[in-house]
Amino acid sequence: MRMNSLQQGAVLSTFLLVGSQVYAQQPGQATADSVRQATPVTSDTSRSATPPPTRPDTTQFNSADPLDPMRTPQSAQPAQTPVVPQTQPQQPTDPELPAAGARVGTVRGQLVVAQNGQNRPVEFASIGLFSATDSSSAGGGLSDEKGQFVIDNLPPGNYYILVQSLGYAARTVPNITITTQQPTVSLGSVRLNETARQLEEVVVQGQKQLIDYSLDRKIVNVDQLPTALGGTATDILQNVPSVTIDADGVLSLRGSSNVIILVDGKPSGLTGLDRQAVLEQIPASNIERVELITNPSSRYDADGAAGIINIILKKQQAQGFNGNVQVNVGTRDKYNTSINLNYRVKNLNLFGSYNFRDERRFSYRNSDRQNLFENDSTSFLLQRNDGFRSGVNNNLRLGFDYALTKRDNITASVLYRPQYDRDVSSETINTLDGDRALLGQILRLTEEREPERGFDYVFGYARTFEKPGRKLNFDATLSTNNSIEYTDYQLSTDLPAYLITPNLRAGRQESTNDENNRVSVLQLDFVEPFGGKKRFEAGLKQTNRYQNADYVFIDYLYGFPVLNTNISNNFIYDERTSAAYVNFGDEFKTFSYQVGLRTEYTNIVTDQRTTSQRNTRDYIYLFPSAFLNYNISKEQKMQVNYSRRINRPSQRSLNPFIDLSDPLNIRFGNPFLNPELINSFEVSHLWYGKTTSLTSSLFFRRSTNDVTRFQTLRPDGVTEQTFLNLNRSQNYGVEVVLSQDILKWWKANGTFSFFRSNIQPGPGVPEGLNRSNQSWTARLNSTISPWKGTDMQVTVNYRSPFIVAQGTINGFFNVDFGMKQNVLKGRGSINFRVSDIFNTLRFSIDTFGPNFISNTVAKRESRIAFIGFSYRLSRQATRDRERDRDERRDDQDNGDDEF
Repeated sequence: MRMNSLQQGAVLSTFLLVGSQVYAQQPGQATADSVRQATPVTSDTSRSATPPPTRPDTTQFNSADPLDPMRTPQSAQPAQTPVVPQTQPQQPTDPELPAAGARVGTVRGQLVVAQNGQNRPVEFASIGLFSATDSSSAGGGLSDEKGQFVIDNLPPGNYYILVQSLGYAARTVPNITITTQQPTVSLGSVRLNETARQLEEVVVQGQKQLIDYSLDRKIVNVDQLPTALGGTATDILQNVPSVTIDADGVLSLRGSSNVIILVDGKPSGLTGLDRQAVLEQIPASNIERVELITNPSSRYDADGAAGIINIILKKQQAQGFNGNVQVNVGTRDKYNTSINLNYRVKNLNLFGSYNFRDERRFSYRNSDRQNLFENDSTSFLLQRNDGFRSGVNNNLRLGFDYALTKRDNITASVLYRPQYDRDVSSETINTLDGDRALLGQILRLTEEREPERGFDYVFGYARTFEKPGRKLNFDATLSTNNSIEYTDYQLSTDLPAYLITPNLRAGRQESTNDENNRVSVLQLDFVEPFGGKKRFEAGLKQTNRYQNADYVFIDYLYGFPVLNTNISNNFIYDERTSAAYVNFGDEFKTFSYQVGLRTEYTNIVTDQRTTSQRNTRDYIYLFPSAFLNYNISKEQKMQVNYSRRINRPSQRSLNPFIDLSDPLNIRFGNPFLNPELINSFEVSHLWYGKTTSLTSSLFFRRSTNDVTRFQTLRPDGVTEQTFLNLNRSQNYGVEVVLSQDILKWWKANGTFSFFRSNIQPGPGVPEGLNRSNQSWTARLNSTISPWKGTDMQVTVNYRSPFIVAQGTINGFFNVDFGMKQNVLKGRGSINFRVSDIFNTLRFSIDTFGPNFISNTVAKRESRIAFIGFSYRLSRQATRDRERDRDERRDDQDNGDDEF
């Protein structure tokens, strides 16, 4: 068959494109919708016309995303042989049209994808504009952060658009006509579908995967966790791979508790509290997803030896009014409710949420310590603490997004969180001799009340530029947290006089702890794309942390209040960190990389005003990072990454004041602690099958100047606890994450981590801390959908024993159950969950020192049942399966206002 000159030219240009930039895509490989939409109407009705070949954008100034063989459906795979486009009938010449060189036309639109009943923008997708006559390239660009794109300076004529983006099926929009009378064509919202693997899950099962993966993080979709409905961020993280939370709420990632918690990618005022308080104050109903970043790039703060957990809050993107309401009731007086509202019209988006939580939980702690003194005498100390904690938490968030221009956008929000906690406990301390005969007893009653409030202020500005991919972001946050903790102690004892230490006073004691925490952040980020897939990023960041804790203790002697100057103290922690970073990355057909360098200068001032102990520390470090990604095939991918991290000592570990509030177990910090530095390596292999996905990772983490607690026993039977810098520690192991669609209605995923820890003390550190052991964790999630609109999930968690510097934390496991039933035609749902069904979740640790051995078992209430109801206020609220079916039908209708 002979080809005319136009066809020959098209073939030649196609071959050149294959060799120089990306593969062309055969029309026969496009999706059925794309073929139907791309077929032009001709006067020859005797045979089907061949649609113009769909291919990536070929403009020189556009950096289109390459096809990802891991995520791209078969319909979007590279063509093996270029297809010659058929010539189209000559377009009639309009005498009023200007010459082809007159460029007056503009095509604009927005790329969106349906997720959770909302249209979310698709960022940085490739848009190619092609002539409908000969499929030659006419222009192109990238979508911005809002999914919007503009292609201008176009001559009159007929065109079609091809949209491609990593993780989405290719999309063709035909029949675009530009004339002098109508030079601007607005396509409205152009809807994209996720790749075939994801789309199949939506169609068949009506839900997303529990866990998704990107280059540097795991993403957990909260909607797929019935076992966490009605709970808090703690309940969600119980189901996140690599994460374990013990009965005391202590969070660990791959064996390390040094984890940074971010909210919407930023530090919150909640981070002035301990990590458990942060997680308990964020309701699960407000969380859209959780991102687990084990090896962050240079763009992120270098804090956190084990990595970053980023909690993304919900914010609607769909036009009009949207919202949802949720109410939950739990056993033993536990109540929570939440409401999330959103109103979007044109360039303005208003959003708000309110959450209320009222909970009561009991707890207990038993400690059995054997004291071994130099004169070979032995005694025992038994402590039993029973507690009851109640708390009322409110959380109000208001904000808006506004598009100043098509390239400028601002966002602002404020979060107000008042809270009131009450804690009542009774502690019995028995002193026994070597034969475990009772020598005497101490009874201590404690009541603690803590009113608290905080504000988070967030402001952001984003600008995109005419050059596709270039953008500038500025963010400013201010978070505050203020509280006053009132505590009332009542102590009585029948110990003999020779066992009573000087600081042990019988009678009543009161204390107040006035805390004022403040975190402010200024950040500027700039992205500049270069030719091909090259991308350069740079940024500056300033973070200030200020914490002021003023402790005042009052003793009641003979009925009169007397200031106890031995315990009262005022400690101020002031940290200022200035950072700058650069990142550079590039992508090829099957290979991509990113390298970066971050530098952080930190100045820390600790001021113990009671004892006039003021210390200043400042240091500067470099933090390189590197990421390599290789697409072996469409089913397999390899990733290698490295980063350097830092762990700065906390306020508590630096406070030198001797805390005598528990006279038998005193504590004090070490203001001369050095920061801990961590080098982290990871190699991962990802494999995707039709119904199975498997991720396996090898990781190695080496730390120097490890910060650890160290406890000693004095001859009078009082323990002292402080903090030391170890020489180094090593943690290495393997992690496997498996997801399997067993049946259409049954899905399961499991996580297994095995790691070995090695602690090596340096000069001046007791030799007994040189320890090593191996440990493992396992988690299994099994979800079934026995009938339409019903999901049931069972989660099993286990962690084997693992070492700390002076002891071993014993293993623990728990089983959770959750169920969700859709009602009211998908607008509402009823959820039921039971956490820790068998009541097995407890914390147990064996510790040792030069002259003592101790075992502690602690448990807080963990077997809790919740039943709740949620209702969607949005008009668009329908079942996911119906929504996706309607979207596919809309794609085929080829309407004028929305594609």
